[in-house]
This record gives sequence, structure tokens and C-alpha cells, in this order.
Amino acid sequence: MMTERRSFVIVSAQETFARWLTNLLRDQGETTVVDALALERVLQLVDVTGTRLVFVSLSHDGLRQETAFLEALAAAKPLLPIIAVAEAPDHVLLLAALRSGARDFITPESRPEDAITVIRHTLDRTHSLAVSPGENGWAAAVISARPGGDAPMFALHLALAIQAISPQHKTLLLDLGAPPADTLLFLGVKSSYTFVDAVRSLRRLDATLIETAFGKHKSGLRLLSMPEDPHLSARDITSADVYVLLGTLRRYFTHVVINLGGVPASDFLYLSVGRVDRVVLIAEQSLPSCKQNMALLQHLRDNKIDLANVRLVVDHYLSKMPPDADSVAKGMGLPLLATLPSSGLARLAVMNSGESMFDTSPRDNYAIGIRRLARELVTSEPLADASSPGWRVKLREWLMGGQR
Repeated sequence: MMTERRSFVIVSAQETFARWLTNLLRDQGETTVVDALALERVLQLVDVTGTRLVFVSLSHDGLRQETAFLEALAAAKPLLPIIAVAEAPDHVLLLAALRSGARDFITPESRPEDAITVIRHTLDRTHSLAVSPGENGWAAAVISARPGGDAPMFALHLALAIQAISPQHKTLLLDLGAPPADTLLFLGVKSSYTFVDAVRSLRRLDATLIETAFGKHKSGLRLLSMPEDPHLSARDITSADVYVLLGTLRRYFTHVVINLGGVPASDFLYLSVGRVDRVVLIAEQSLPSCKQNMALLQHLRDNKIDLANVRLVVDHYLSKMPPDADSVAKGMGLPLLATLPSSGLARLAVMNSGESMFDTSPRDNYAIGIRRLARELVTSEPLADASSPGWRVKLREWLMGGQR
């Protein structure tokens, strides 16, 4: 049994649930009941009381509003465990609860000792999630308006270089770009466990699952990608899912590099970009590349995404051809981070050999440039606080407005 006195919040308009939970938790801690789906009120209570666990009741009649509340609460407090409560075991309610951010599901039909076991397990597991890998941890996103190999090529070599520079820390390459899973193909890494699987098994995500299920490169770099199979759709993933998963992953990995190349302007892109500390835009000197990437930047601005932490990398750069890199950067309104050569043969070797350029062509200027960027990223301070209150407020507005 739990011996530490804790604080719990029960969100339910149904008196039977509130009474059952209050009696169940009588010896475990103090309980506060909120009889309406009032997000701000619940958040205030959580902060004031130091609540470690929230219970939210679900019903078929009010499921839409209840799951929207659940998603918003999970987004606002990613590390706060939520347990859904329903009158009886119900497959529809169970799936809805877990997809919306609940860590587990109990009913008054449960034996008291079984319900307490679920609660204790949820609290213990959440405590382990709260252990941060270090104060110097950060996440960086690689974006580009054009699908193709440039963004995944850059992201994977950046992640590999970071892993080599700081092997004492854990680095994750999260490939959410289009086409899917290019980075795994480039490195010859096979993994049947995908980003969609991680979202669906979020409540079970821990160090053991990461160790056994995530893709792993010989360097120690961990990889997680979108599924290649088009039938394994990500359309059921909510904004809260992405928010909570990224927050959870950042507590297991010191450095996270996210490939978002080719991802169209969408809430998914805005949320992912808003959750990182640094953003690198990959563009070329060509008119089509500049035009499409400027449109992408405008979409980000229109959706109130702060571009202060965005830097430009001009890829396939030819110094003797106009426009020069400074002109491209000025036209996009971004600071120029670096230029990288085409290195066509070296890139082709990466795509076809299952080896990185650090193995096949370590002295190529592309490899040298990436290593220099990685050193700068590892030794510098974050450019922006991605977890600022303003972003959380905007996210809650999206969720409560029913956007996906």
C-alpha cells in the first residue's frame, strides 16, 4: 500500500464516482472533487495542491466533451498522470481514454486492492518519467518545404555527429518527414516499432520499451520513424498525443533531432516545431526551393510560431552561382547558419550502402560541415524556451476548439 500522503483531484459530475474514489483514496491522501469540465480551475487546483494524479470520469453521453477535456489537460500537464473512470469495463470508453491521454482505466467494479495497484503503478511510473537526462538537454527540428533526401540526410548526420561528440548522453533521431523512414533506410536500420506505435503505447513507454523497441544504430544513436506502410495511418493521432510523446521522449534523451522535411503546413508541423529549442530550415539556391520555403515560413508566422530560433542552411550550394547564400538568407528573413556542398557521390554512397558519410567519406566537406554544426549545437545554449506559457496557452486553445 502507498504510505506517502498525496493530493488527488477528481473531475466528475457523477456523485457515485466521486464518492467511490473518495472512499478508495481515503487512506492514500487528500481528494478534491471538481464537478465540471473546467480546465483552468483544474489546472489551478493541481498547482495549488501539488496534485500527483487526476481522475476523470467518462460516459457515452458526454464522451466528446470529456475526451476533449482529457486531451487539453494532458497537453497542459504532460507529466501529470490521468486515470479515466467509467461505470463498467467498456472497450469504446477504454480506447477513447487512452487515445486522449489517460494513463490507465478503472471502474467501481474493480476490487479496491486492484484499483490501488493501478494507481500505485501509475504514480511510480510517472515518477520515473520525471527524471530529466540533464539541464543541457534540447531538441532540434529540421524542416523543408520540399520532400526528398536532403532533410533526412542532414538530420541523420547531425544526430550521428551529436552522438559521437557526447556519447555519455542519449541522442534520438525522430524521423517524421516525408517520404517516411528514409533515415532508417540510409543507415540500414530495421525497426518495426514506429512513431504511431509509440503514441498508441504512450502509457507503457519507459526505458525498457525504448531499449527493446526503438531502432538502434551501431553508434548508439536511437531512431524512431513514421511507418512506411501507408495503411498504418497517423490520422487518429491527436495534438495532445504529439505534445505528450515529445515531452516524454525529451525526458529520456538529452538530445533529440527531429526530421520534419516535406511535412506540409499543418497543426502537426506547427506543434512539432513549437516543441523544440532550435529549428534548421534546409533550402537550395533554386527559385522553386526558395519560393516554397518562403511560403512555409509564412504559414508558420501566420500560425503564431516564433521564428526567432530558426536558422537557414543552404544545401547543394555553389558559390559561383547566383543568388549567393547571404541573398537567400536575406530574402527569407533568416540568419544563415551554414552552406553545404552537393557531394553527390558521397550522398549516393550513403543512400545505397547502409553506412553514414562519416564512415564512407569522412573527409568530405559535407561531413566536415555537419560535424562543425553539431559541435556548435552541443556547446551552445538553447535559442528559445519551447515550453513557454504562451505556447501552452495556444495549444490549449487549439485543443478546446476541437482542432486536430
